Amino acid sequence: MPDINPLLQHWQLPPWSAVRAEHLLPAVEYIVADNQLIIDNVIATQVDHPNWDDVVIAIDEADARLAETMAIIEFLTVIHSDDADWLLQSALSSNAAARFSATRSSHRGLLETCQRLAKSSIAASFSDSRKISLAKILRRFRLAGTELPAAQRAQLAQLNEDIDLQEKRFLANLAATNAAWYKHIDDQTVLEGLTPDVQAHLAANAKQAGLSGWRLTLNQHTFEQIMTHAQNRALREEYFKAYYTRASDQGPTARRFDNEPVLARLLVSRHAKAKLLGFDNFAQLRLHNRMATHTDQVSRFLHQQIALNAAQLARDTAELRVFARQWGIEQVQAWDQDFLAEQLRLQQLDGALHDLREYFPLNATLRSLCRFGEHLFGITLVEDPQGERLDDQVRLFEVSEHGQPIGYIYIDPFHRDTGSDYAWTGVLRNRRITAEGRPVLPIASLQSNFTAAAAGHPDLLSHQDLRVLLHELGHCLHHVLTRSPHYNLSGISQLSRDAAEFTGQLFEHWARSGEFLRWLGTHHETSERLGEAQINRALLALGAQRSRDTAMLLMSALLDFELHRSQGDGRSVQQVFDEVQGVFPHLQLPAECRFANSCDYLATGYEASLYAYKWSGVLASEAFKRFEREGMFNEQTGRDLRETLLSGDMKSLPEALHAFLGQPINPELFAALPD
Repeated sequence: MPDINPLLQHWQLPPWSAVRAEHLLPAVEYIVADNQLIIDNVIATQVDHPNWDDVVIAIDEADARLAETMAIIEFLTVIHSDDADWLLQSALSSNAAARFSATRSSHRGLLETCQRLAKSSIAASFSDSRKISLAKILRRFRLAGTELPAAQRAQLAQLNEDIDLQEKRFLANLAATNAAWYKHIDDQTVLEGLTPDVQAHLAANAKQAGLSGWRLTLNQHTFEQIMTHAQNRALREEYFKAYYTRASDQGPTARRFDNEPVLARLLVSRHAKAKLLGFDNFAQLRLHNRMATHTDQVSRFLHQQIALNAAQLARDTAELRVFARQWGIEQVQAWDQDFLAEQLRLQQLDGALHDLREYFPLNATLRSLCRFGEHLFGITLVEDPQGERLDDQVRLFEVSEHGQPIGYIYIDPFHRDTGSDYAWTGVLRNRRITAEGRPVLPIASLQSNFTAAAAGHPDLLSHQDLRVLLHELGHCLHHVLTRSPHYNLSGISQLSRDAAEFTGQLFEHWARSGEFLRWLGTHHETSERLGEAQINRALLALGAQRSRDTAMLLMSALLDFELHRSQGDGRSVQQVFDEVQGVFPHLQLPAECRFANSCDYLATGYEASLYAYKWSGVLASEAFKRFEREGMFNEQTGRDLRETLLSGDMKSLPEALHAFLGQPINPELFAALPD
């Protein structure tokens, strides 16, 4: 392989600008072949006296090289989404990597080598973190079916292939539905209530499509804007039904991209996989490394949270019904609820949240959040405008301590038409220590979905945008602040979902702190600070009519978990949804709603795990109480948070929280969490 392939060179930061389509498959094939040689060598040489460096670190280095290369390819594929050659080479590379990963994860020879290491006399003197790392390696082999008889291993391989195929079909159908629907508007009065920057964005969409006026497409941000602000009720109804019938047998693209049979087959294959591995169902399989140990425990927790929210949801619903008459609405529909709630907040609190946007310009807010991270954790965050980046939209920040870099964070703030329809944190590299004792620095990427302002207008963040930014920044800081030397313990990608979401949920709490908002908010034109009266009004608005948001999250989590827990009981996906929805009568979703068909969490790694958002949210609320007692900017509290919860040591999340809070978590918070 010629040395000119940038994906095969050593790099400190990804060589974004140097990678071309012709580099992808040759690099992946070279790395796969090299990794196979490494595995063969480990098995051949580590027979009599296996040791940590020549088994675990050797395999970790091989795994990391392939994972980092694939991460670069996947990020770049978003940029090159209109390049047919790139897409082909990317797909071929993904297939080659997936085939090797499947072989490697179920390699019996490698498993036996790791088992010999675990049983060796040297393993008895391993540090606790090495023991945990090695136990995790062995557990992953078991969950890959490596110990199964040959016929069952072959059956599992077929199931895994089918699961991967159905997940891709699910997401492809959803993307096709989103692309197939749009609404062209030539009368600006139809858009009354939408902010000027949102209207400008919709006008830019139309211009890009060669149209005059405004063009609406199906994406999460536009959905939120229409449902919350559009005064035209017919527009809200049309958009709501188009959005919640995506990839289904209903709505404007009915039966063209129907995910019902795809999801049904996906659930069957996941259930069969779980049974083959010795679990009752796929939901129980997903709990193998979680705080909850049984599906009944998760179900009790979700129903407990539903009950806690029910009274407020009933009060909020009744209040909306009375208020709706001011808008001439006698029967409140699902597409009315967010709009009426916003109008009620505006009436009661004089536009407190809308005015808040003026105080959170994106650039200044990012700079302030960097200072906040520096103060809290004793680090330095410096933007590097000259560093290697994906494109000019992306920003690069170096994280350092004592004058030495310890990691990097990319921030990609704006929604990309070909990117994901939600904000997320991507992992480009995990921290680890090589056999030579050199640290390899972690890299995280904050992928947001903000709508860029029109030319000549500042990029201003709504309070919801601020929450998103803090949530994902929490993930990024968690990833780069780890001190773990072990590849499979380092960073957020190695955590279970209930632990991985904790830091993001924790950081959201600062967005609801009056003290923090007073420090952070500065008017983008006058530099005036947010006043106490403004903040108090805003916090009241943030707390008003929010029970429906909680109910929607809980409904999503209960549907996800029930689909995977009860598979095989004879109910269809829609029947399960109808029964789950019956627990939430105040949500009033229409009969043609096909919620599960467009719930991308079901095919993006969160399957049977959506409950973790609420679970980790309860834990985050408990952790934040210490900041409430000791101060939002208390340095010692921040340092303790870093040492106990972000360092990546061997503690479980409950153990780490015990150390941070000085007391164990109350088990009643989790519907009788076992001791």
